[in-house]
Amino acid sequence: MEGDTAPFAGQEVHLWEQYQRFRKQFVEWGKEASEQAQAIGSRLVQVDLRQFKCPWNVHYASHEPERLFSELLFEHSERFDAFIKMPNQGGYAFPYSYKPARTGKTHVTNEHFNPDFFIRVKGSHHILVVEIKAEGDDSNRNRAKCRDGLRHFEALNARLAEADEPWRYHFCFLSPDDYTLFFAAIQCNQYAGWRSGLMQELARPIPVPS
Repeated sequence: MEGDTAPFAGQEVHLWEQYQRFRKQFVEWGKEASEQAQAIGSRLVQVDLRQFKCPWNVHYASHEPERLFSELLFEHSERFDAFIKMPNQGGYAFPYSYKPARTGKTHVTNEHFNPDFFIRVKGSHHILVVEIKAEGDDSNRNRAKCRDGLRHFEALNARLAEADEPWRYHFCFLSPDDYTLFFAAIQCNQYAGWRSGLMQELARPIPVPS
């Protein structure tokens, strides 16, 4: 990160130095570099410290939709006080339930859901909670995550209001097709109650074969 002289400590220092060596090898040798150097060097991106509004030293995105969204977060960082990509496990989680099969009788599965991103809108007490999915991913599982996520944060906001707390949480399910409109809604302060195209699709009844 530019401008940060000591971003790591302890064992992180050795790991970061290793990443930097792989990155240098990739820059110098390209396709002739080792597979590990190509994998790390092609994906390790240095971000200006002024855009890096994360509490951690590394922002990790494992899938292409998440990487695209992360790039836009940094590009529009002036609209946020802070943002974080949560781990797949061990972060903020809440329960949801769904039926794996779309048709016919089946058991109900109960799991816990960890949203991908928490984003604080600049100069506010508003937190955007964002889950990223691939385009057209309207599985029963995602329908349940979206439904129960909306209910969870609606209940949380009601409790915060009762306690006279200023914080409010806004839950969004996004696919890459939604990114442009999502950031436009933030710019216009219209994110409260905003629904993406994916969320609208997930809210529709599942067609039943005739």
